[in-house]
Amino acid sequence: MLRGERVILRPFRAADLPIMREWFRDPETARTWARTPLVPDDAFEADLAGRFQEFAHRGYFAIDDDHGRLIGRVDYEHLDPVDRTVELGILLGDPSSRGHGLGSDALRTVIRHLFNDRQVERIWLTVIAWNLPAIRTYEKLGFAHEGIRRGEVWSDGAWHDHLVMGLLRHEFEDRFTPARVGDR
Repeated sequence: MLRGERVILRPFRAADLPIMREWFRDPETARTWARTPLVPDDAFEADLAGRFQEFAHRGYFAIDDDHGRLIGRVDYEHLDPVDRTVELGILLGDPSSRGHGLGSDALRTVIRHLFNDRQVERIWLTVIAWNLPAIRTYEKLGFAHEGIRRGEVWSDGAWHDHLVMGLLRHEFEDRFTPARVGDR
């Protein structure tokens, strides 16, 4: 379990699966992931169970708000132990939780975990180019635009670009580590 300022990141529970399944039935939520649904209903539990067996290379966390209510998920995949890079993803499935800083808190929490506990040096992600709220959040956390994977996503009857964004350990530490008394 990882604790942020306003969220808790915890392992998934069986009771979370029906809630998560409902998130992907919401057209706007599914649209931000560019898939409807991600996996068929009858394969949902098996898909998650298979992923959870590979924690050496990936990690999956449910996001609870400060009232203990499940609001989303944050995960990392493709952890490379040699290059010390990892891909990050987040979904705030509960629409009422968006726009209140909870996603930023969850991301800061898992980023600290990756840099401090997993010894990662670079975190990267992709985001659909029209998802401006997500892009602004990533920029505020220090992610830099690294490239564009053109026409990679089919959504809403058209091809869309994926932006590639990355964050290096020192960039995050410079932004979010308080200055020591002697450094001021």
